[in-house]
Amino acid sequence: MKFTFFKTIILIAFLECCFFSCSSDLDFDQVNDLNVQPVFVSNLAYINIDAQDFISNGTETPIFSYTSDVDFLSKSFVKENLVKTELYFRIKNTINRSYAFNVTFLNKNGTPIYNIKMDIPAYNGSEVIVEKTETFTATNVSILENTAKMVFSVRMFAGPPITAATPGRIEFSSGITAYFDIR
Repeated sequence: MKFTFFKTIILIAFLECCFFSCSSDLDFDQVNDLNVQPVFVSNLAYINIDAQDFISNGTETPIFSYTSDVDFLSKSFVKENLVKTELYFRIKNTINRSYAFNVTFLNKNGTPIYNIKMDIPAYNGSEVIVEKTETFTATNVSILENTAKMVFSVRMFAGPPITAATPGRIEFSSGITAYFDIR
């Protein structure tokens, strides 16, 4: 009998705790103060050019280019929220020739609106690495917003002839880090 009495008291106390709660007024206007600042990091382009790729029909071809669509930069979400972008470029040369590397930004009409140039020294026994970061802030981020295509081109300077047996390559990699401010 004592056992059921204690059991009943414990059950009543437990049920009272379940029905007892605290609450406060909810402020749904706090959602207007929400500020999200995501950072998006991605590869932009990767190009691997062997020395033999500069030979066409037995003749040395000093220019190599690649075009990439980047129209995602013109989307309304990007235009409204992008505050800063960093483009990172890394070029490794193991060919005994020097090069000029250009990244040309084209608008939707195919007109160049911006250019990044990097000079790549000739291979001298150890791989040559050139790195560059181009930053776009609020003052010039509109260049990216108006970019529809990017042309990556390599122009080889004069030097020792390139043949099908010439060793080495140029390796290009790039990335984009985009900073957004969503309110």
